[in-house]
Amino acid sequence: MVPAVPPAMAYTLLVATGSILALVGCAAVFLPDRRPVAFAKELVRTDWKYLGVAWLVTAGVNEVAHQFHAPGTFTWVIYEVEGSLVANVQTIANPALTAFFIAIYLIGLPTIVLFTYFKVKAHDEHESRRYALGYLTLVSLAVPFFIFVPVGIPSLYAPAEVRPLAFGVDPVITAGMFATDTMVKALPSLHTGLAALAVLYARKATRRYTVFATGLAATVVLSTFYLGIHWFVDAAFALVLVGVAYVISRRVDPERVLPVPDFFGLRPKVLSPDRETE
Repeated sequence: MVPAVPPAMAYTLLVATGSILALVGCAAVFLPDRRPVAFAKELVRTDWKYLGVAWLVTAGVNEVAHQFHAPGTFTWVIYEVEGSLVANVQTIANPALTAFFIAIYLIGLPTIVLFTYFKVKAHDEHESRRYALGYLTLVSLAVPFFIFVPVGIPSLYAPAEVRPLAFGVDPVITAGMFATDTMVKALPSLHTGLAALAVLYARKATRRYTVFATGLAATVVLSTFYLGIHWFVDAAFALVLVGVAYVISRRVDPERVLPVPDFFGLRPKVLSPDRETE
């Protein structure tokens, strides 16, 4: 008898599989000339470092948020500021929309964050490193707020009367989300922040991709309200931090923070500029 897969692992596999398929689809549309072999070589030469560091920092932040945060929350303050805005978004709720926004929330963010890196790199490798630096800066800026200003999500704050739409679709998704999130680090919204940062750097690629990234980012942000996972204040504050992270990523040389690795003597080749302009 095959042992059952733990819900948290099943959740991770679900998100990873969906994200990979979405990335492949984006590559087929926006990077049709990139060959898999060339992509693999660049992954070995440089990308493993930037993506690996980003993953380690993100995992570290999540672990810190799980282990250390103030005993009380400031959720009531956020609710006093914005009231029933999130509940009002849910007035359009229906099963089809809920399934759509769950997919966007779980898969849309990793897709826009990861693919923007590869798309920008295809156009300007140095800009992709600035984007990686901006990502690390933004996630790091969020840490003090996760620890010292914990804010619960709207759907778990009874006075807000926000329905927990994210937790009623599938038990695997519910178990996975609770296993990977404290549900008291809503401020700032990294879904909003990372999506917005991706849009800022998508402009370094092509107009066509910028339009796509902007639409996907807006849908990701909307999904956080619709599902009852973030407050509007979370999103607004995240945009402030995005501005700070973006300025830092423009003024600090990423090579000083994340120097290009020399992997078994293989130095990265400068990729040809992406000629696409539409």
